[in-house]
Amino acid sequence: MFDIEYNEGSQEVLHLIEPMWEKLLDYHKDKSKFFAEAYINKTFQDRVKELTHSKRGMKVILVKDKETEKYIGYCVSTINEEIIGEIDSLYVEKEYRKYGIGNELMKRALDWLNKNKVKTTRIIVGNGNEEVIGFYNQYSF
Repeated sequence: MFDIEYNEGSQEVLHLIEPMWEKLLDYHKDKSKFFAEAYINKTFQDRVKELTHSKRGMKVILVKDKETEKYIGYCVSTINEEIIGEIDSLYVEKEYRKYGIGNELMKRALDWLNKNKVKTTRIIVGNGNEEVIGFYNQYSF
């Protein structure tokens, strides 16, 4: 098992997820049958603007491997002006999957959204990434 730590922040730590977000973007480009073009020209700066525009709150949860000192996962959650919570982005490096890290990220994100009394919580799954639906179903999505 890995020696990992969870760190939490907000908009000020978004830059730390960029390398992982780019891997996630490449994954979506490869998986999407109909919307690959939508991912081709997307930049991290575009995504930051989407995540920060008209939001009441943001939680960024980072996962670090303490041995390598590298970030190996993250979850970004936001609350919009209508008090709707969203799990916006979740990623765990491939070699760290199946160890409960994604589950812990989801639990922490949902706890934060619940503490902030959101009206509803949503998640959007990219076209071609339907294999994650079973994972999200565990959390009543």
